[in-house]
Amino acid sequence: MNTRAPIILRTRIKPEWLDYNNHMNVAYYVLIFDLAGVELVSQLGLSEAVTEKTGISWMVLENHITYNNEVVLDQPVEIRCQLIDHDNKRLHLYFEMYAYTEQGIEYLASTLEQMAMCVDLNSRSSCEFPPEVAEQINAMAKLQSELTTPANIGRKIGIRRR
Repeated sequence: MNTRAPIILRTRIKPEWLDYNNHMNVAYYVLIFDLAGVELVSQLGLSEAVTEKTGISWMVLENHITYNNEVVLDQPVEIRCQLIDHDNKRLHLYFEMYAYTEQGIEYLASTLEQMAMCVDLNSRSSCEFPPEVAEQINAMAKLQSELTTPANIGRKIGIRRR
């Protein structure tokens, strides 16, 4: 049994994503996670082409991101995605960004917990996932059913006092 969520996206850190600290700016972590989300929903059957044809899409309701370790120019990263929960309109997702050193050593760079919702763009309101998409979501849930729930799901922000 695989104990890790599947890889959704692989990329390298681009020069325009760097800030004056010479590492990736916080905004681009969200961009990479968003690219992974687009890939995920495309794999589930809700691609841009399907949205153009049907008016059914997805929107993010909430994100919680952690910045665990920095990444730098041209560094390879991969995004893994775990389906934590779902219903007929929403997906509770957890993404992890793993980076690789020049020696090929993997480390956790960032995480993103997300709530996304299916929407009808014609009415600009929530709607149920189309049956074929719901079927793919259920298949994903079944494939990932034995994965351990990540420890930092549902975290809240605050200063820890000792």
